[in-house]
Amino acid sequence: MKSKIYSSEYMKSSSKGQRWIPAFAMIAFLLAFPVAELILMGKWNERSYTQSQLSYLYSSLWSSDFLTMGAAVAAVTAFFAAVSGFWYLYSPRKVDFYHSLPVKRSALFLHRVLLAVLYYLVPYVIMEFAAVCIGAARGYYSLSIMKKALILLVLHLLMYLLVYFSTVLVIACTGTMLMGALAWAGLFTYSIILAVMLQLSGHLFFDTWYEGSYGILAAVRELGSPLMVIVSFIDRYSSGSFGKQLLILILTLFIMAALSWMAFCRRRSENTGKALVYTWMEPVLSALITIPSGLGIGLIFYMIPEDSSKTAWWIFGMILGTILVHGILEVIYEMDFRRFFRRKVQLMIFGGVVAICALTMKMDLLGYDSYFPAYDNLQGVVINVSNLSYTEQLCNVEKKEDGIYKIRYTATSDNSSGLVDQPVMKSKALYNSLEDIRLQNEKGKKSGKRVYVRYINKQGFSVCRSYNVSSAQAQNLMEALYDEQTWKEDRYSFFQLDKQYLKEVTGTFCDGDIQTLFEKNAEKRQALAEALRKDILENGGQTVKDQPCAMLMFDYAGIPSEGYMNEWGMNVPAVQEGERVSTSVLVYPAYKRTLAILEETGYPLSMDELSVEYIDVYYFSSEAVGEDEEAFSDTEPLSDLEETENGYKVRYDKKEQLEVLKKCIRPSQLVNGWTIWNADVTMEVVLEGQESTGGDSGLYMTFAGEIPDFIRADAKAAHVTEWEVND
Repeated sequence: MKSKIYSSEYMKSSSKGQRWIPAFAMIAFLLAFPVAELILMGKWNERSYTQSQLSYLYSSLWSSDFLTMGAAVAAVTAFFAAVSGFWYLYSPRKVDFYHSLPVKRSALFLHRVLLAVLYYLVPYVIMEFAAVCIGAARGYYSLSIMKKALILLVLHLLMYLLVYFSTVLVIACTGTMLMGALAWAGLFTYSIILAVMLQLSGHLFFDTWYEGSYGILAAVRELGSPLMVIVSFIDRYSSGSFGKQLLILILTLFIMAALSWMAFCRRRSENTGKALVYTWMEPVLSALITIPSGLGIGLIFYMIPEDSSKTAWWIFGMILGTILVHGILEVIYEMDFRRFFRRKVQLMIFGGVVAICALTMKMDLLGYDSYFPAYDNLQGVVINVSNLSYTEQLCNVEKKEDGIYKIRYTATSDNSSGLVDQPVMKSKALYNSLEDIRLQNEKGKKSGKRVYVRYINKQGFSVCRSYNVSSAQAQNLMEALYDEQTWKEDRYSFFQLDKQYLKEVTGTFCDGDIQTLFEKNAEKRQALAEALRKDILENGGQTVKDQPCAMLMFDYAGIPSEGYMNEWGMNVPAVQEGERVSTSVLVYPAYKRTLAILEETGYPLSMDELSVEYIDVYYFSSEAVGEDEEAFSDTEPLSDLEETENGYKVRYDKKEQLEVLKKCIRPSQLVNGWTIWNADVTMEVVLEGQESTGGDSGLYMTFAGEIPDFIRADAKAAHVTEWEVND
């Protein structure tokens, strides 16, 4: 009998009623491979790409697009095949029939697995071969494509079997369709929901919470379910470093296969109809669901009110969620509403665990916010200050041995990424600066911008945190960073680009004008870039204490690079026509080589070179009522406040006022981002003779230094409340 069940004749007879599965797979893979291939090729032809670009795109198609689309089809097909093959386990009559046959359950299990593999492989191979033939007909045939197609077949088979065995495991452990559906949804989505809840909890209760995914949280999100194991592998495969994720995928597959085999073979037929065939799973499942649900529902109630009642609502939500979810599970287990309050002792234990977890987060009993590594146990730190220095637009450049460049653009907005591809540093000044920032955050001072830090201890473990920093703290931090040679080399690595690719240099000066420099002198442009590179690397942190006096923008073109993302979201090689790169760098007074060249242009490099006629400062008032209104009424302005639609305007035209203001204002392009002032104030600087010559009405500038006392007094009288203090 054992050999007969694997015969082709028995295969045909046992597949009756299931032949729709390979038919579905055939249609789905037709859409995922040949049809998708033809559609993409049509789009490529519309873009007028070169032949080398088309070859690159076709090769990338087999490495990324086909991988994702094929994985989706494989997952859906695996689900249908598993349900179709083991659906009978929910019927007591069918269970008695199949399990009374003179066939071992292990042989019956392997027979159904073999059928499922055939349902998948036959349509897959046909459609993938058709896709290869279409590419060959368009001139894209090569041994590398055949290799990628073979690898793709193996990878998709692994993903198919993982989803298949995971679904079989759920069916083998549950006795009713309702419980099976809930358990399957939980198996594939539990880790995602848990990771989201942990992120939300950290965001609400920890001031220094790092929003990125790493460590335990990354493991929960990426490895906690078969679905996320597949998604994580696809992400890594596209980037080229997927060895670790492939091993995890294979290991997870073997675990699911072994568990599903044991669950099927040891399943008691008489337990069919119960929610869970293995009763010992009930308390385990209850704990895994009830505790996170109680905490999650509590978080929802915690976020609803905006006043001091948040804590009371939070406690109410946790109690309600714990009781409700535990009761619903007991009803599902017994299929009896009268069992809602069954296992009261278990409910009290779960409630206690929920309370302990909540107290731990609220009181920070684990010391998340207070964590700071000892200097002697520190291997180094990685710091992302992209949102502090947003004025400079930079990119990371790495030159390969074959002359091709790898270009990675630096984030210029507030984000928590970028703690991996940056240099590791360690210095006492940097350590002391971070310690001061951490202490200020611990005291509850949360104003300012956000920086992200990764601490790496000598054992190789990483701990990430995010901090709010004031202007003074940001200044100290940037000074410490500019003392780090490796950090500067990485930050300004675009200077590695060969001088032949430098096409244009543009300068922004203290009068706000933007001018093209040395347009017809390539050697002078190259000399300026080299002078700036040397100045940056040779000057330390004291340099950035001063306000910039110019900004230089370097435009490169024709760079042979690995590729870039075009406007349609496609990876296109830039080796033939070359890539364009634009960067902007601030010039400080200490950069003597650079300034010596810029002085030849005659453009103003200092505010003292500007003849200012007057400065209009606009104060945008905030509505003040009650005590705030009384406080404002006691303040006497030092200047005449002219009321405007949005607040007040003051014109400063006295010589002594203008001399003081010129020391603390700059055009917005010439402000290093960590010293810009966050205020409801703007100003318009009018140069002498500007209005009479028919020029613009004035230059818009911003505060970038120590604010004069008369400005502070006028701002207070004008009801300006948004004003960051440089403490």
